[in-house]
Amino acid sequence: MNRINRLAPYFLGLVFITTGILKIIDPGAFAFSVARLRIAPMALVGPIAILLPWIEVVTGVALLITRQQIPALKLAWGLLVLFTAVLGIARLLGTSASCGCFGSSDSFINRPDFALIRNLPLIALAWTSLRGDPTSREGPASPA
Repeated sequence: MNRINRLAPYFLGLVFITTGILKIIDPGAFAFSVARLRIAPMALVGPIAILLPWIEVVTGVALLITRQQIPALKLAWGLLVLFTAVLGIARLLGTSASCGCFGSSDSFINRPDFALIRNLPLIALAWTSLRGDPTSREGPASPA
């Protein structure tokens, strides 16, 4: 496994912990961001705003624990794909509201168009880390 694959879970873990904590600090603002995306039914906005940040933090912590990295990488990859799909659907619906991914600000980093682009390398990083798993079914690379 190369250095990027070894370090990727720690980087992704810090990203997930950071984004989760920023949402936990201001759940009302995150709920507002979720509602403005117009993807989830209003009855689910509150539960999403409360539960999702904690799922992110737990995922992030699991990514920092060596024994939990593979299942956590799978979860992180799935969450990133889901988040990206939600942002893509919101974009198709014409929503240009902040995603609230990195807290309550409407800064550049939370713009849906930037968030879509930002998530692609994160998805790729999680995927390549999973593919570089030494316990994968593919076995070791040929020495030739």
